[in-house]
Amino acid sequence: MHRSEAPAQRPLIVFVKLARFSNTNAYVEEQLRLQFPEASLRVIDLKLVFQRPSWALLRGLAAALLSLARDRAAGRRPQEPLVDALLQRLWAMPVIFAAMSRAARRLIERERRPVWFTIQTQSLWNSAVPGIANFVYTDSTVLANLYFKRKDFRFLRSSAWLECERRIYTEAAKTLVMSAHVARSLTELYGIDPARVALAYVGANLRREPAMARPAPAHSKTILFVGMEWERKGGPELIAAFRRLPARHADARLLIVGAAPALDVPNCEVIGRVPAAQVTRYYEQAAIFCMPTRIEPFGIAFIEAMMHALAVAAPSHGAMLDYIRDQETGVLFEPGNCEDTARALTWLLDHPQERQAIAARGREAVRSIYTWDAVGRRMRAEILSAIGPAAPAPAAARGTFGSGPRLLPDRAG
Repeated sequence: MHRSEAPAQRPLIVFVKLARFSNTNAYVEEQLRLQFPEASLRVIDLKLVFQRPSWALLRGLAAALLSLARDRAAGRRPQEPLVDALLQRLWAMPVIFAAMSRAARRLIERERRPVWFTIQTQSLWNSAVPGIANFVYTDSTVLANLYFKRKDFRFLRSSAWLECERRIYTEAAKTLVMSAHVARSLTELYGIDPARVALAYVGANLRREPAMARPAPAHSKTILFVGMEWERKGGPELIAAFRRLPARHADARLLIVGAAPALDVPNCEVIGRVPAAQVTRYYEQAAIFCMPTRIEPFGIAFIEAMMHALAVAAPSHGAMLDYIRDQETGVLFEPGNCEDTARALTWLLDHPQERQAIAARGREAVRSIYTWDAVGRRMRAEILSAIGPAAPAPAAARGTFGSGPRLLPDRAG
């Protein structure tokens, strides 16, 4: 098939998403169009499920509100904003999972021409329709949270929901994941055949690659944190570590972007929330990036920092172990350990030449793997390996960064 063929003659791909997914959905849609030029693409956004009242939505909201009220009555106040806490509980309701799954399948089955395959991002519903290969691209699984060294059991869900989630993966032709620990969770904790799990990684959430990025000067002592969820991203631990820096680094500076905690800490500047396009200016001011995240689906801010040639200090768990080698492409520390976080920061401040070398190696390590064009090529290869080649190979992908989709401002981190 060729680009000149009428859309009705081309195979149809259906992409099922929910809103922006931290801008990931815009990039996935672009890559599906670039990597499958022989096909037409139909996009279904399941936010339509929440745009009009239904019994499923009302039941889900009632259950989520009741769960939130019980936690508050027990003195367990959510760390995140109230709306985010409510949404997290809403997604954890099997009735909402079922409603989104029904909506996805109904819209797919209404297509008037054959569907080549379907693909969904995230694991909040199941788009699988009998006779049509469904692919899943996700940043995490619920049970992958058990691998983190500081476990937060609030992220676990009911056995009914976990069974719904397991069926997503068992019914998928293949599940594409962003990191190795999530792939391991699928085989070890969900019992999925390793042949039906593949690493596709993820692209940096940047409009363009920082072409002239260089490690900061040796004298720079600016440390950067980027993240909206102050507690989950380990903000309090970072402050505790920053206070523990030795006197010889009393001139070190800390910038906090995204979150806006009320702090009174010398040499610490709280920038707060900024448009995504403006975060680059803070990467350019810093020498070190540190986010002691407690639990993290991926941690794309680390990749963005590394592409800006910052030396990163990161907790030794989760996806960070895929791309950070201790004192090679970054510095690792014990999760939740303020003393060890301070040790990692102090080492980077004490060894400016080694810090610059780590920053340079880190940039080279991620720039060929964590780009959306590279992710798109892996997606095409894995999808065709599962369903068989049915069309000519695409032209070379275009615009790794510069011609990417126009994105709405998103939350930092």
